[in-house]
Amino acid sequence: MSTLLVLGYPTEDKAKQAYQEVLNLDNDLIVNLQSVAVVAKRDNGKFDVVTPGQPIGNSTVWGLFWGMLFGLIFLIPFWGAAIGAGLGAITGFFVKRGVDFQNRVRNLLTEKDEAAVFMVVNEMTEDKFVDAMRPFGGDVLQTSLSIKDEEELKCELGKC
Repeated sequence: MSTLLVLGYPTEDKAKQAYQEVLNLDNDLIVNLQSVAVVAKRDNGKFDVVTPGQPIGNSTVWGLFWGMLFGLIFLIPFWGAAIGAGLGAITGFFVKRGVDFQNRVRNLLTEKDEAAVFMVVNEMTEDKFVDAMRPFGGDVLQTSLSIKDEEELKCELGKC
């Protein structure tokens, strides 16, 4: 089962530092990432994907996943992902499961320059992950995706 984990930070710089530590933890096998991205809130109230210097996902499916998820939550386009039917699919997916995920994430990013690290995690050594991330602080929001739900989401995005 995969877990969608969101870590919210008071500044974009702090989120970028946390992002880099997450990548280090992935290299050290403390966390097994499928995909990771950073989103920051701007002065004008809009959101940008600001993932520094790394690929955001390892496949087209993850590019579509992030595009639809960020489009749903923040109303921002991502990598030119098609909105229309795909957005309807992911909206229906989250609504169908009773997940108030959109509002929970938006509540993490209410002020300008706040940012969040989004990651889909296969597995992690939780105590080591928490110890490594503790210096960065931040707010944690997490939702689990079962294998079935993850596959259904990918199919709804046209990649099954």
